[in-house]
Amino acid sequence: MRYRIPLVGNPKEDVALRSKYIAAFGSACYMSEAGTFDCFYQTWEAACADAVKIGEVSGNAPYDKGYTCQPVGNGDYTLQVGPDPAIKIPIKYEDALLQSSLIEVKSVPTEVSGPYRNLVEVTTIKPDKDFYCSSGQVGDDGKSLDQREWILQVNRKAHKGEIRSDLAGFEYPCVKNCQKTTCIEPLVLKDPKGTPENDPDRAQVHHVVPRRDLRSCPWGTNAYKNAAVISRRLNRFLYYNVPPEKEVVQINKVPPYTP
Repeated sequence: MRYRIPLVGNPKEDVALRSKYIAAFGSACYMSEAGTFDCFYQTWEAACADAVKIGEVSGNAPYDKGYTCQPVGNGDYTLQVGPDPAIKIPIKYEDALLQSSLIEVKSVPTEVSGPYRNLVEVTTIKPDKDFYCSSGQVGDDGKSLDQREWILQVNRKAHKGEIRSDLAGFEYPCVKNCQKTTCIEPLVLKDPKGTPENDPDRAQVHHVVPRRDLRSCPWGTNAYKNAAVISRRLNRFLYYNVPPEKEVVQINKVPPYTP
């Protein structure tokens, strides 16, 4: 449940307007799986603080400021935005829609289609699920493999026993030796077998579209196409953030692995 503010214009179709709302209101605004563009807030105070800016952000007449939200009595609020008390907008308390898993690349909604997309799905695919469901595969020791183990095994076999990052060469800001610097994702990663869990170059299976969005709502799934093998350091940088365009572009260019 979140508080939704009423946007002006058609940001669903108007890319420039959509960008203005995102720039002004940040992660509260997003495209939903239903194809709508809305801005949802966890508290009515935050919703009202942004609602008064809608007129200005949309390029229309600015709303009058200085008024506070008033409760309706059913969980909703109203905000007066003009000199006449009848000039007010609703702040609705309702179910927030699931965020779309399509990531905008140059304003084009783009599906994540990573290098493990050809692996056969045998488990239920759902938002917020980790890669610990059964893969339907059996390891060399005769034991069943979960999705994560199967992904790493496919990566190893493709590289003659090495585990290689699917985002090798990816540059991002980081901190090393207490100094801000630029990190570059290595090609070869350390195998989780025998490597301490906190080693920054330890291979991890990453959700390209994170399991949860910035509102802590279910988002990315455990589908193989949403998986990538990267270092622990890079995984922590990308953790629970909207995937950068360059990540989606790079991961979609990686040829699919053959199981």
